[in-house]
Amino acid sequence: MLLFLSLLSCLPAPAFAQGDGLRIVTMELGVCGRMEEGRPSGFCYDLGNTLAIKAGFEPRNRLVPLARGVEEMVSGKADMMITPPEGEIADLAEDIGPVKAMTMVAWARVETPLRGVRDLAGKTVAVLRGSRHERDRARELKYIPFPCKNHELGFKMLMVGRVDAVIGPLTGLTEAARRLGLHRRFLGEPLILERDFMRVYVSKRLPQAERARLRKALHRLIEDGTVARLRDRYPL
Repeated sequence: MLLFLSLLSCLPAPAFAQGDGLRIVTMELGVCGRMEEGRPSGFCYDLGNTLAIKAGFEPRNRLVPLARGVEEMVSGKADMMITPPEGEIADLAEDIGPVKAMTMVAWARVETPLRGVRDLAGKTVAVLRGSRHERDRARELKYIPFPCKNHELGFKMLMVGRVDAVIGPLTGLTEAARRLGLHRRFLGEPLILERDFMRVYVSKRLPQAERARLRKALHRLIEDGTVARLRDRYPL
């Protein structure tokens, strides 16, 4: 009996029993991650948990602002984040796959038409704090960034004249405007800036074998329709 217990103790522990589980940070932003009836939910939140469990990990998922999430991924305080390629995350974490197409736009009031990217030059633009639109894209397109925690705040600044435009994903901005009761007639036509993907990023500090398990689990979730069903439940 003692020999059996000794051998049992030498077996590798299941992933969910190691350390603190898989540390996931989810953007607290629109349908990506939010509190509903006192509980966190959203496309990125639910997908993160589902992916971790599918790969054999216990998910430790928290809602955080985008800037903090990227910072924690870069500093090693988090293991996984579902986000567009923001800040340093694309260089310091492994992209294991895209999960949702996104169209990034700039949106202004109807009296400030945006016909092309040159129209953004010199304008003050509300952007998500911690996003690549706060620094890299601002330098490239020559606008003045006004960092905001979320898109609702960006639209509020737009309507009181603090900013000239708002940048974000088209569907996310549309949902934010709807929640604020902002009538469509007050807004001009959105200017398409780029098309990108929401991606799953995994820290390179995780062992290669664990990253491979997460990548395989994501492929299975895509193939069996789980990711598509979550997109339908939480349209981005």
